[in-house]
Amino acid sequence: MHNDSIDFVNMHRYQTIERIVYDKVLEYKPNSIVELGHGSGALTVAMALALKNNDIKGIIHSFDINGTQEYSLGAMKKGESALSNIQKRELSDYVKFTKGNVFDTFISAPFHFDLLLIDIDNTWEILYDILIKNEFINEQIYNGSRVLVEGGDPNHPRINQKSIISPFKITHLGGSGRTSISILEI
Repeated sequence: MHNDSIDFVNMHRYQTIERIVYDKVLEYKPNSIVELGHGSGALTVAMALALKNNDIKGIIHSFDINGTQEYSLGAMKKGESALSNIQKRELSDYVKFTKGNVFDTFISAPFHFDLLLIDIDNTWEILYDILIKNEFINEQIYNGSRVLVEGGDPNHPRINQKSIISPFKITHLGGSGRTSISILEI
């Protein structure tokens, strides 16, 4: 299926990274995706569409402080939310939403994942707390699980290639500023 015919959320600022995340799910073929922060659900939709359109037997466990409530962001219309974006594309079988702070939900009780997408208020310290301090998550990554993070563009206010600190290696995949996406390796 060509990317132009895919029913992405297509908010202007997310168009590039929706396609990148979709393609990464196709490449990795994860059975268990953990998404920390879903906001509008644009990336959730992209991942779920990749699972559905390509018959990948996977589930997205999406954690966000807003849960499935209406989310106001840029061009989103009143009444839109991550949940409504999932439901109108008939993707509910691919996503399980959990409301709460990611540190109180997933980070405090992590479980196996093949792909971890971190799209919260990313700073190097927060990424360190999630990926290094949490032994279970750290071991998942060392055993081959992949990590995508919001950030990595040189113009990102908190996560950019210039301020990289060990033990992370970041590879910027696309997008700009606060709407960029990168592969993070330990």
